[in-house]
Amino acid sequence: MSDPEAAVHIMDVETFRSRYPAWLEATRPLLEAKDWGASFKTYPFAVNTESPWAPQAKPLAECRVALLSTAGLYVPGEQPPFRAEDIEGDWSFRELPEGVAPEALAIAHDHYDHTRAETDRNCVYPHARLRELATAGVIGEVASRHYSISGYCTRPDHIVERSAPQIVQRLRQDRVDVLLHVPV
Repeated sequence: MSDPEAAVHIMDVETFRSRYPAWLEATRPLLEAKDWGASFKTYPFAVNTESPWAPQAKPLAECRVALLSTAGLYVPGEQPPFRAEDIEGDWSFRELPEGVAPEALAIAHDHYDHTRAETDRNCVYPHARLRELATAGVIGEVASRHYSISGYCTRPDHIVERSAPQIVQRLRQDRVDVLLHVPV
């Protein structure tokens, strides 16, 4: 990961926030009807004018790697499920400890077909593949914590300002070199 003190401009939060309320008001009936296609035709998508780039500082075989899945995974009985029924989505995150078996994770994300993920969690959380890469020496080691968010969230401003900084702080604490993002 790059300079921990460097500020990164991910999106124009103020422009998004100025457009979001009108979009939500106009599309609320479509969102409540779960008509995602029609709902998002007019969504005020954030335009990234710059993308943060952190060149790899060392060989992958020496890197500690963590996972970030957008599958809406959580540890049942220990963590609350994501608010999948909320029309604005859920911008929180769940920390997935290294010792939790992927099959033990539950899914709280109503916006994709879970069939394959229920059959093989590696489709949405390739933890076993990551361990295989570590064993083969392709990566240095697997991080002690991984993360999941819900891929459905109409409030990227909340992710940028609330969830992402907390995840980044934990990644830095764990000295993670590479974060593998697994979009669903």
